[in-house]
Amino acid sequence: MSEPTYRLAALDSTFDLARFDCGESAYNTWLTDTALRANESGSSAVYVLLEQAGHEREQVVGYFAICPTTVVRDAMPKPLQRGMLRATPGWLLAKLAINRSLREQRRGWGRHLLREALEVIVDAAERGGGAVIVVDADNEGLISFYERNGFVSTGAGNLRMFLKLATARAYLRPSDR
Repeated sequence: MSEPTYRLAALDSTFDLARFDCGESAYNTWLTDTALRANESGSSAVYVLLEQAGHEREQVVGYFAICPTTVVRDAMPKPLQRGMLRATPGWLLAKLAINRSLREQRRGWGRHLLREALEVIVDAAERGGGAVIVVDADNEGLISFYERNGFVSTGAGNLRMFLKLATARAYLRPSDR
């Protein structure tokens, strides 16, 4: 049996979304009931991580959704406010979820998918602007994941976290080793 292969693709109606299960019903339901409509309406750009195992049909094993946003500078953590406009253009990482089967492997699939999302956002920002990436952690358990990946909290009990686009660019830049 060969190792599964993975690829990232923009969401379209041909993908089977019903088999996706990240363990959080709200994320599963958003993918099956809302994602395609959000993608088609332009309110979000949704990308799926597809797994191909043998001769089986590709399966959705992760997804993320992004959309442009405006961030009020004073709502950002103090260390990130320097040089930002009062109303700063940015990007919202609206959703990010990994199927249980990949999470159980403990191979950093969440971090890999986050990196893919950051690459898409940085590319979009290079074409259309933006200075900050925002994520709503949705629950306390996700805060440490996003902190380990460079996002900064306001520290006010708020689940909204921030990352400067310049920081994301530097993180994604190939090392000179």
